[in-house]
Amino acid sequence: MKTTISFITFYLLFSLGCSDRSKSEKRSPQATLPSEVITQANLGPSLSVSEARNHSTSREIVVEGFIGGMKKPFSQSRAIFVLGDDSLETCDEIPEDPCPTPWDACCEDPKKITSSTISIQVLDNNGSLLSGTLEGVAGMEAGKRIKVKGIIDEKSTSHAMLLNAQVLQLQNN
Repeated sequence: MKTTISFITFYLLFSLGCSDRSKSEKRSPQATLPSEVITQANLGPSLSVSEARNHSTSREIVVEGFIGGMKKPFSQSRAIFVLGDDSLETCDEIPEDPCPTPWDACCEDPKKITSSTISIQVLDNNGSLLSGTLEGVAGMEAGKRIKVKGIIDEKSTSHAMLLNAQVLQLQNN
């Protein structure tokens, strides 16, 4: 299991940086989520990503941030995405930055990105990661704000925090 966490961390760090997204890039099939996973109801008070990473003493949390922190925050084949903390400086916050991925934090120190992001994953009833991308599901897209209620995965480490999402609430940007 530590290999899986290490792979996810390596993948996330390896894919950092600004880059043009190919228009010919084929989109993977979308994940099919149970109806109770997406809600319009307010999930109540939430922690920031940094608070969740640094101060969470509970296994079940509600965390809020933005989908991003890297150029490709969604897995293209599994129901997983990266949630970034508001402390990250994204490309859209840098004057005259030509980066085509405004949700990217490619100018930040990679260590800060790692400590300011959480991987959010959606599991099936058997505890397996759902197949298909979450990109586009219920309006999820890079840069969108989202609240996530979930349980911190027991495989989480200080370098790679995983949150098993129970409920997702898209915020109005």
